[in-house]
Amino acid sequence: MLVTILPFFLAANVTIDDQQSKWAMYGPECTYDVLVNMSLANIVHENDNFCSMIATELKCRPKGQDTLNCRFQNSRIKRPDSKDSRCSNARDFVPTRYKFVGEEPFEIRFNPRGIENLIVHRSIPRWRLDMIKVIVSQLNIGFEMEVQESRNRFTIMENSTMGHCEVDIKITRGDSNFEEDDDFAEKSDNFEIEYLSSDEFGRSVVERLRVEKARQPKRCPRRIIYFFGNHEDYSRDKAREFYMDMTTSTSLITISKDKFVSYTVSEGVMKTANKSRIMRPHQNISLKLKQIDFAKSLMPEVQDPASTSLFAFSNLEVIPEEMKNSSY
Repeated sequence: MLVTILPFFLAANVTIDDQQSKWAMYGPECTYDVLVNMSLANIVHENDNFCSMIATELKCRPKGQDTLNCRFQNSRIKRPDSKDSRCSNARDFVPTRYKFVGEEPFEIRFNPRGIENLIVHRSIPRWRLDMIKVIVSQLNIGFEMEVQESRNRFTIMENSTMGHCEVDIKITRGDSNFEEDDDFAEKSDNFEIEYLSSDEFGRSVVERLRVEKARQPKRCPRRIIYFFGNHEDYSRDKAREFYMDMTTSTSLITISKDKFVSYTVSEGVMKTANKSRIMRPHQNISLKLKQIDFAKSLMPEVQDPASTSLFAFSNLEVIPEEMKNSSY
């Protein structure tokens, strides 16, 4: 069975053996492991640190040619020892009643470049929506792979939670020196990832593909300062008592025939107006394909839907009735 992973770009050829009836009942579902790693470190006082990790699962099901129907579940949290400045100890997670990203269904709509917009419940809190956006942004390629198939380095303008920004792209194809990524995903033995598109990309991924994205925070015509969990945009009001800026943001997407891994590392600076306290935030958001299995229930619908871009703090747009009747 061919299962869409990323519309217009990736699919997986899944071995279903003698379970065809179960796969046919509700269709396939991809499960991703999500880990959000956050830390704050005072650049003057070494003991003034904060560190936390949030783990959850993202489950997505293909809907039509250009949409994924998704939801989160199984949220867990851990606050490691603050002396562990990199939050590297990811053991002993515990369930949390606090639903950081919620478990309500939402949809991700794609175009040939990547994510076009999200469809969510109209009353979703903005702070929760922005956390969803920064996680699912790991599924955003940001350009048409076919158009750039002969180039290894180029620059694009990409939409993300930090705005419409200039991004330097580096593509590596078929390089065997990817051992550093092996710890981020387990290899699968029941599916093979394939390219979706023209004949050139209509083959199994037998050679690894690595996409590196280096964003330029100062080169964003529509710039937004957002770190995971922020309730407001600290880039708007220059007179406020608290200042925040993002200095670097890099992403890495690694794909092979049996793995899909994507993560983004962002760093910045936070300080009070009088500079009495200066902190350096560090954020690492990773997403890896864990399994592809048959869904066990009907695909949930987004109630009272509204659309929104990937930009953090952006407004929701009402979906016209005629679009609702045609599945948005």
